[in-house]
Amino acid sequence: MEPVQIYTQQKIVRPRVMVSVGLTIMGLLPLIWVYRVLGTLNFLHPITFLSGIFGGMFTTFCSWILVALVMFSVLVLRANRYKVVNEKMCCRADNLSLALNLKAISVALVHCLSSFLVASVLMWSIGGRYEDLIINCDSQRCLNEHKWFGVQFAALVGFLWSWNLSAFGGECLTFPSTEAPVVKRLKEEIPDILKSSTKLTRRVFLFYCPAYFVVGQCSVWVLKKLFFLHSSEANEFSSWWSIVDVRLFYQTYILGVFVTLSWSLGHFLFQACMTKHASYEMVDAKGEGSIMAALELKEDSLAKILAFKDLHQLSARSGDVRRQKIFSLSNPGGHPKVWKAVSAVTMSQLQELLNRIETSNKELVESYKSIMPRQAGSKIETLKPGYNSSPKSSQPSQVTKKWYYPAFLYQQYPEKLSAKLFYDSQKHIWCVCALSDLITRSLTEDKYGIVQQNLGEIINLLISLTRTIECLFRVSTVTGKRSTEPYVNRSSHSLGIELYSQLKSSLHSIAATFQPHISEICGLSSESLKELESYAC
Repeated sequence: MEPVQIYTQQKIVRPRVMVSVGLTIMGLLPLIWVYRVLGTLNFLHPITFLSGIFGGMFTTFCSWILVALVMFSVLVLRANRYKVVNEKMCCRADNLSLALNLKAISVALVHCLSSFLVASVLMWSIGGRYEDLIINCDSQRCLNEHKWFGVQFAALVGFLWSWNLSAFGGECLTFPSTEAPVVKRLKEEIPDILKSSTKLTRRVFLFYCPAYFVVGQCSVWVLKKLFFLHSSEANEFSSWWSIVDVRLFYQTYILGVFVTLSWSLGHFLFQACMTKHASYEMVDAKGEGSIMAALELKEDSLAKILAFKDLHQLSARSGDVRRQKIFSLSNPGGHPKVWKAVSAVTMSQLQELLNRIETSNKELVESYKSIMPRQAGSKIETLKPGYNSSPKSSQPSQVTKKWYYPAFLYQQYPEKLSAKLFYDSQKHIWCVCALSDLITRSLTEDKYGIVQQNLGEIINLLISLTRTIECLFRVSTVTGKRSTEPYVNRSSHSLGIELYSQLKSSLHSIAATFQPHISEICGLSSESLKELESYAC
């Protein structure tokens, strides 16, 4: 591990993990109190209900301590599972491979056990028939199936929540478009978190109830054999009418919502804390806290991504003294080492993306040419699983029917192309923003004219990347490989759209700043000159 990665781990990651876990645990106290209010709700006896709520503060506090211990252990354990780059999920088989990963299943089982423990504590805090899982009945130890019904549902919800997070790329850190305090982001996201938690709980609950009443006695039988428990009609579902218990369904549902909401809250607070802006030192030497050492890391680690975000922030923020070091000369020597290093790193990232998109464009063109003989007139027919290209029959062949499920798993998503090209484009967006801001500010802050040395080369690269992305969108639209569905999250597709918009905006800003001097920019190609002049109009 590089020194700058050790510095990031010790000075940035570990404190933020503790802060996110601490905020989650503090948020559990009011949640547990709300759960007890909803769990003991009784409109027929309001005085008893209110006295139980305000008289059970000690029980609420004890429940919070026990739940906090469980949540602390799991949240710290899960912190190592998060990534900084989106997975290249091009088909359902990719999602399935993530879900069936041994580590993902292990973490999901840990969430299952933790949810079981949390649910046991919460149902104990309500009391009544949900207080104990194993009770004494007629001098014998019996299973309280009412509580078992609830805690088993909570365990299933916890398992599916974690499994769903692993399968659909939820363990990737999502950086917000604009910087905002954690508390403000939490206030804005609370409705969405609550909505997603209730939605997942409702789906699992509708499946769980009939499944339990059909095969649920299997788990009850196993528990009885393991712990030598006896049967009791008062605490078990002995008949079909005894399972129609609205109060039990209500308790179970709000318990599942609380468990899902707790995990979702911890997940969001971890994301919000880890994606906050972090400042590195703007020094020429590659010290442990140097931004240049982080930018030049080979792998896309958290230190590298945070360094690109910091570079974007210092280039855009007014009055940042670190930006003056970029426009300064080395002493001794008088060379613009910092600017050369910054421009080289950012341009290499954009050049790598340009080469990647150009290669994809060539593949798309070849794919278009191969489909051309199969089209009728000028309309291209997109081949889908089960399509038979023979003109004699439009029905799927026997081979296609036989291999329907593999075809279903490997059927490409509409946004497959974006997943392959723009899965790591958050850093490219920050590179474009940083170069644009540094170029525009160099007109007033660059005393030595060091930016002018490779200004034309940078503009040529930005224009080439813009044209290449435009070509990609046109070709992918013609070949039917571009998704037309709306995207509301910052997926790979939305990152590609955002990158293209940022490129256009940056070129407009550069053209407006250098409008009187566009023709004097050295190294600018004739095509780029015309393109830049069009942005200035």
